Amino acid sequence: MTSSKGQSSGKSRRRSKSGGENESTFSAGERAETHRRRAGAGKTAAKGRTSRSGSARNRRSVTSATQRRLPFEGVQAALVARLGPERFTRWLVRLGVALLAFLLAGALLMVIYSLSHGLRIFALREVVIHRQGNSGRLITDQEIDQLVRKVVPAGVLRADLHRVRAELLQHDYIREARVRRLLPDTLSLEVTERVPTALARLEDGTVRCVDQDGTLFGTAELFSGRPAPPLIRGLKEEGEDAVKINLVRLDRYLKLMADLDRIEPQLSPLVDEILLGDSEEVRLILANNGTTVFLGREDFRQRLNLAFDVLDAVRRKDLDAMRIFRLEDVDRLLGGRRVKYVNTTNPTRIAVGFDE
Repeated sequence: MTSSKGQSSGKSRRRSKSGGENESTFSAGERAETHRRRAGAGKTAAKGRTSRSGSARNRRSVTSATQRRLPFEGVQAALVARLGPERFTRWLVRLGVALLAFLLAGALLMVIYSLSHGLRIFALREVVIHRQGNSGRLITDQEIDQLVRKVVPAGVLRADLHRVRAELLQHDYIREARVRRLLPDTLSLEVTERVPTALARLEDGTVRCVDQDGTLFGTAELFSGRPAPPLIRGLKEEGEDAVKINLVRLDRYLKLMADLDRIEPQLSPLVDEILLGDSEEVRLILANNGTTVFLGREDFRQRLNLAFDVLDAVRRKDLDAMRIFRLEDVDRLLGGRRVKYVNTTNPTRIAVGFDE
């Protein structure tokens, strides 16, 4: 027993001596105290770190709160929240529907009030007239205004535009008309007047104008202030196909006039009347002596000049000239008989007729 204890104590002393060279000797209480200190220091450090992280978070939250309170970011957030694509579309559609309903309701109330209480907002106040083409002012603006107002008693809104146009076309001097409604109180007209192209003698002897469409209208007074052209005889005065037939005959007349006046001297002033019929043959009556000349279908100027030469030879009783023209009944020509007609349709064989 003694020996074992002694050995143990000896070993402890040797370990103590060897350890004393490197470290100090610790008791159990000292070790516990050391562990407690270390644990407290760890807690203090953790608390410090926690407080520092909390302070950082608080600073970030304060900074974020300060930034959210900036005006620009606040407006942007409000716009994004309030005017998103779907919400903006719904708002726009509702606004459009509301405006449309408001306008329709206003128009409906205006019409109802006008029709039921006699509101004068649609009463015809002005007739605006626009003249088209080569208008010669054959009809005045005042006359057109009166014609329109006669058929628009109930105002512009209820005006029958077809009836207004038909009323205008019934006038002799109006060739074409277009009517437009300009609410609330105006009618706009586009009027084309007839242009006198020629003069025509009717069966009863009266003289009327002819326009480029072959329509008879007006009187010879429309040619006042300018030389009157040769009269046309043979135009249709009535019938469904009158205008169509007159248009063909007017075309023949214009070709004749163009040929007679294509060079100087012009020959149309020497002509009184031009006779047109179903045949394409052209006849005319001279202005100075009433002699009828047959010109056929072509070479009108050449054949009319030939007729003038024959009549001049007869007037001078020039026998040689009569023989050149191969005229028959020379004795009657020399006897001073009045020549009723000269037919130059065949220039190589001219025929002359006399009054009986």
